[in-house]
Amino acid sequence: MRTLSYTSLWSLQILLSLFHTLHSFPISLSFASTRREAIQSTIVSTLTLGMSELNDTNTIHWGIVGLGDVCQKKSGPAFYKCEGSDLAAVMRRTPGKAKEYAATQVPGGTCVGYEDIDEFLKHPGLDAVYVSTRPGTHLDICKKVAKAGKACYVEKPVGRCAEEAEEINKVFQDAGLKLYTAYISRAYDRTQTVRTLLSEGAIGDKITNVSYKLVGSGGARDMTEDLPWRLDAEQSGGGLIMDVGCHVLDRIDYICGPLVNVKGRAENKHSPLVPAEDFVHLTAEFGEGTWAALSTDKGATVECTWDFASEEQTPFDELHIVGSKGSLKMAGMSPNGAVKVYNEKGELQQELTFDMPEHTAQALIQTVTNDLRGMEKSNILSYGDNAIRTQRVIDTALNSYYGGRESGYWARETWPGRPLQSTA
Repeated sequence: MRTLSYTSLWSLQILLSLFHTLHSFPISLSFASTRREAIQSTIVSTLTLGMSELNDTNTIHWGIVGLGDVCQKKSGPAFYKCEGSDLAAVMRRTPGKAKEYAATQVPGGTCVGYEDIDEFLKHPGLDAVYVSTRPGTHLDICKKVAKAGKACYVEKPVGRCAEEAEEINKVFQDAGLKLYTAYISRAYDRTQTVRTLLSEGAIGDKITNVSYKLVGSGGARDMTEDLPWRLDAEQSGGGLIMDVGCHVLDRIDYICGPLVNVKGRAENKHSPLVPAEDFVHLTAEFGEGTWAALSTDKGATVECTWDFASEEQTPFDELHIVGSKGSLKMAGMSPNGAVKVYNEKGELQQELTFDMPEHTAQALIQTVTNDLRGMEKSNILSYGDNAIRTQRVIDTALNSYYGGRESGYWARETWPGRPLQSTA
């Protein structure tokens, strides 16, 4: 925890005194009661944040664990470009790499590079940590982050299975710390535009069906090795459904509501030398979700298919949301792909285009930083709860392939769906 200034400590003392007074002094007027509740809420929020100055001009001092490809362009620069955010420290085990990144990539000359995570977490004034390593390392790192008393923003899919994601979430709940999850597409302009279109009735007053199909890798990076880590269940939790598919499932959850009554299957159709699945199909219905942009019709269904290693020459990526009076189509894995709105006859009514963000994670990181600074709450934020929901959906679809998706399944000698050639 950062040492607060004398002014901040004095302000804390005033707020604590006010909190005590409001509890001990009887107030009967409803207006006064409402004001009391509002003030108490502000006090609790301020004390919970703890690390921050007592106004919305404070700066959050971030640290990053893991400086791989995801950090270079997508997210890393956002931590020193966002308003109210400072990238104070970075950590990577490879000798010299963290110091090199701090010296060459982060402006200002104050960022410090570390090779040891325990030393990194002792960096003076560090408020929050972005965990940008492979999913197989998340649990151990997150335990250290929580023990050090830092808020955390962790890369999706958080854990290698729902059970591991739940454990990570509980670590921060038990410590009274905030855990944010990196489902960045929630904050894309196109996602927010879709929510607005749906809430304004662009396709009717109910969602009746949602479908998604992907043919191809979905833009997955680092796929040139004989066995890329994204296809190694011990490191990633499964095949590309864990890295690529989770984004689309979270976006469906965020826009339309939670998926329930999930049924699914996974296969290895095209990749006999790879242990992980390369094809996933699932169906589901919608449950109740107060956050949904538009309510779903009773009996509304979801169907999703991912064919990651198909021999088809033309990649395909389409999310299709059908309503009572029209439909909407968009690419599932694009930060800036067009959104097309159709009427009941299938005639194109609107085509909206979007600029490509320089750093695709920046909008969500700004929202997370604002939340840590105690500013206005946002419905864009992604937490442990929604990450767990998404992981449960994936686990259901992958369960038969792996013979169970409890923590540690990746260490079994083989799985029911694994090709024999991949065990050699």
